[in-house]
Amino acid sequence: MNSPDTYVPGYRKAKALMAIAGIALFLFGASQLWRPLLLVCRGRRATAEAVSVIKTKQGLPPITLTSDAQIAALREPNDRSYVFWNVFSFTTDTGRVVRVRANIGSNGGPIYPLTDDDGLPTTALIYYDPAHPEHVIFPLLFSTWLVPSALALAGLVAAGIGGILFYWAGTPIVLPHLPLTNKPPNHSSHD
Repeated sequence: MNSPDTYVPGYRKAKALMAIAGIALFLFGASQLWRPLLLVCRGRRATAEAVSVIKTKQGLPPITLTSDAQIAALREPNDRSYVFWNVFSFTTDTGRVVRVRANIGSNGGPIYPLTDDDGLPTTALIYYDPAHPEHVIFPLLFSTWLVPSALALAGLVAAGIGGILFYWAGTPIVLPHLPLTNKPPNHSSHD
């Protein structure tokens, strides 16, 4: 039983559940970061050229666009259900030419135009797995890292807070003794 000078926090099960859920969320986010990090650390680096854009919508066949003029003509500014996927081509260290679709698409239009301001093919840095060159990562795309990092960070924070709260749950905390008096405040004036 609590004495009037102590407080015992409760809800041990809820706090333990918060810590466990935080650890699970952290592990899920870290698992989503594992493949990109592994490709960046152990994969081969290459420069890929944009060769086409695939326009997709559920229920409709995909449309392959091979010029920026086609992309501009078929852009859907008011229909966000279309997804535009960039397709890139690169050459491996062994001389094999590989075409890959970017792992991130965009609803408003392609992430990359097919040509840059000088009329040359748009290029992007990629890392690929030498054993399976179709497995690539675009490390400079912000979306590659955002969601997994946010999940891992949120899980780490939740696990930390839940762990600290669980540690202190059930432990009596001594409260400072505050005297209770009914005396009116002393208002003395020196005139």
